[in-house]
Amino acid sequence: MDNEQHNILRHALGLSSVGMKSSDREYRNHFVTGPGSTDYPHCEALVAAGLMTKRPGHPLSGGDPIYAVTDEGKTVARSKPPNG
Repeated sequence: MDNEQHNILRHALGLSSVGMKSSDREYRNHFVTGPGSTDYPHCEALVAAGLMTKRPGHPLSGGDPIYAVTDEGKTVARSKPPNG
């Protein structure tokens, strides 16, 4: 997993993007992106690795797929500080 994928996991969970604090609290679990976005191939790779799941798009997501972090992905997201 590269730095961008790690940051996507943390962002999807709403975790701090600076440092790693014990007070980091997950307050969401979703990430929306679609074909043509630079984040899309990263999310697809995270799904293939079992770190995210993918649901079909919805009108609220602009038709783009909705990704969610799995329990394993949550562990990975918290395993090291974010990278810039």
